[in-house]
Amino acid sequence: MDEGSSGALVPAVKPEPPLTSASGGASQDPRAETAAEPAAAAGVSPELDKDFLCPICMQTIKDAFLTACGHSFCYMCIITHLRNKNDCPCCAHYLTTKQLFPNFLLDKLLKKTCARQISKTASPVEHFRQSLQQVIRSLWATYMSKLIPV
Repeated sequence: MDEGSSGALVPAVKPEPPLTSASGGASQDPRAETAAEPAAAAGVSPELDKDFLCPICMQTIKDAFLTACGHSFCYMCIITHLRNKNDCPCCAHYLTTKQLFPNFLLDKLLKKTCARQISKTASPVEHFRQSLQQVIRSLWATYMSKLIPV
């Protein structure tokens, strides 16, 4: 990079002015409604960001994998796609399975978000089942740590 340049590496994006209706008042951006539609159709709550949806199946990403060009997909979706084509479904960049990497951070965020969603809407029985699972995991970890000293 040229040391003499003083410009920003990433260009600034100016926000779009709000759309106005015929009555002169500001109306909601119609793109916001259409962006929420695939999420609602996929069974995802409106609170869940559309960035958490796989661009191939339009469901919440499961087993997130990142491509060399920076896009995230469900593992099975991108593997299935790459069996038929050697490009990124989002940007058409050349892509092979050797250019796929597990996206641990996105997986962790998705699990936390899904757990939060479940806890908001879950029945008392579901809450009890989840707490039992946590206890079992904890007991299993304790048992394994005593069996296999670290």
